[in-house]
Amino acid sequence: MCSLCKEVLIDFSISHTEKMCPLRNSRYCSNCAKYGHLTKKCPNKPSKNYTEPFYLEQLISAQNIKEFNINTMTPIDFTRKEEQQILEIKDSEYVISTYLESQSIKVPKGTSKRNILENYAKSLNKRLIYLK
Repeated sequence: MCSLCKEVLIDFSISHTEKMCPLRNSRYCSNCAKYGHLTKKCPNKPSKNYTEPFYLEQLISAQNIKEFNINTMTPIDFTRKEEQQILEIKDSEYVISTYLESQSIKVPKGTSKRNILENYAKSLNKRLIYLK
C-alpha cells in the first residue's frame, strides 16, 4: 500500500506505488478536468473562488475526455463581444428615402437607395432587416 491510501483503503492488499494508486487515480479535479488529485489540491487553481468553467475541457464529460484522450487545457475567453444592433425599416422606397434624408444622407441620382442604406447600416455595425 502507498502513503495515499493506507489510511482510507485499509483492507486493500495489492502492493502499488503512489503513481499507480487506485485512490489517487479515482480522484477527479473539476478545475483542470483531470484525474489524479482533488479540486482543493489542484496545482492549476483558478484565480477566482467560484466554480465556473475556466477551460473548454471542463465542459466535456470525464468519460469522453478519457475515451478521446483529450489532454489539453484550453482557456475560455470570457470577454464578451458587443451584441450587434438591429436596424428595422419598412420595405418601401418612400420609407427608405425618408429615413436616409432624416440621417442627412444624400443619395446621388441613379444610385440604389437600398445599397446606400445597407452600406450605412454596415458602417454602424447594425444588421439591416426589411419589414413587410
